[in-house]
Amino acid sequence: MHRTAPRYIDWLRNGVYCGLAACAAPWIAHRMITTPRARQGLGEKLRGPRADRFGSPAPDVGSPPRANQPADCVWMHGVSVGEVQLLHPLALRLRREQPDAPIVISTTTASGMELAQRLYPSNHLFYFPFDFSWSVAASLDALRPAMIVLGELELWPNLIAEANRRSIPIAVVNGRLSDRSYRGYRRIGRLSRGMFQGLSLVAAQTPAYAERFIACGCAERRVHVTGNTKFDNVAFDRTHPEVERLRRLAGIGTRHRIVMAGSTQDPEEAFAVQALQRCRQLSPEARLIVVPRHPDRFEQVHVQLTRSGLRVARRTELTAPTSADLWDILLVDTVGELRWWWGMAEIALVGGSFGQRGGQNMLEPAAYGSNVLLGPNTSNFRDVVDLLVAAQAVRVVPSLEALPEIIEQEFLHPAAGRSRGVRAREAIREHQGALERTAVLLRQLFAASAASQRQRRAISARAQQHE
Repeated sequence: MHRTAPRYIDWLRNGVYCGLAACAAPWIAHRMITTPRARQGLGEKLRGPRADRFGSPAPDVGSPPRANQPADCVWMHGVSVGEVQLLHPLALRLRREQPDAPIVISTTTASGMELAQRLYPSNHLFYFPFDFSWSVAASLDALRPAMIVLGELELWPNLIAEANRRSIPIAVVNGRLSDRSYRGYRRIGRLSRGMFQGLSLVAAQTPAYAERFIACGCAERRVHVTGNTKFDNVAFDRTHPEVERLRRLAGIGTRHRIVMAGSTQDPEEAFAVQALQRCRQLSPEARLIVVPRHPDRFEQVHVQLTRSGLRVARRTELTAPTSADLWDILLVDTVGELRWWWGMAEIALVGGSFGQRGGQNMLEPAAYGSNVLLGPNTSNFRDVVDLLVAAQAVRVVPSLEALPEIIEQEFLHPAAGRSRGVRAREAIREHQGALERTAVLLRQLFAASAASQRQRRAISARAQQHE
């Protein structure tokens, strides 16, 4: 049983949130005006989802609502694309093991919602509420979940406090606390401790992360080291139907040599283009695939790539199979396909690793056996990178300025890259199993919560009969 804070604490937090919003009002207004995607789901974020959407949840994702369906649903939340993908295999497992438990999915970003609509083709999707007490309460009223599952680290004090009051357990899966987050939470100490104490389950990626959760206030008995589920959520097969479908669509043949830059941020695309220009001097079959991290940059990146003087095709314009002889650079301006495009890469540059972003998921190209190149800043994936570096399965590029020459070297001498790819696949296979361990813990937590909620409803019903 969690000890819950008085409700006036919620309203103090509301006041802090409103104050911060007032300070950021000019930036918020500018973003709302200039970025239409930022306005998507604003109503749900402010007031929570409409109760009539979830009054009779469907027993399965993609199924129509059924009258009088029990409300013991599982609410799973992924902030954006990466977390939505992370939760998908867990959702499939829970759905298979608990077929009568509806699964509802929330996300924060428009790109996360686009992917969720493809992975979960039903109306059981909504935008995650802002952490105001009223929007949190409205969401819980509408959903009446038996369990809330948060991906990696997405902790909000009002949500946790209100869920604790209603005896709704909250689980963090694939949990991680980076150095920066850990220092921040430790700095505010007592202000964040109650939030960590309110978690019912933490499935942590590593012992180090587990220790940090405990140091921040989580009960030790609720923290388990399960490993990184991203090792399980990868594809090894370059002939996977989705990979083959996109390969045919882009017209990529066996003779083409693909350099791919995925999850890129400015100015990584410019250096990738320089690398392609070097590689094309060695082989006319060299091609570059670019997948920017943020959809808001698709147009900007397209203009930049076009200025290179090379032939640029856009993924959204490929409505029928084409030939890779008609383009030099392919801009993937869609969401949710990155994991399949990696399956075509001979050389895979994982973006977001040269600036302050902290890197992006490098496990997907590594699982395909690509020659994976990373920048020097991969703090978000430190344990994974340490593992791959120790296995001599990736190459770390010291700077963007060095990138074109290094890609040229790898293109000219591919044998070393192929060997790294073999070692990467082996390292990933050896570290799988987190998905199963996490699913077991969630199944136990859900069963206990659903039984408790049914008991409370039965007691409440008997009490009403006696009135």
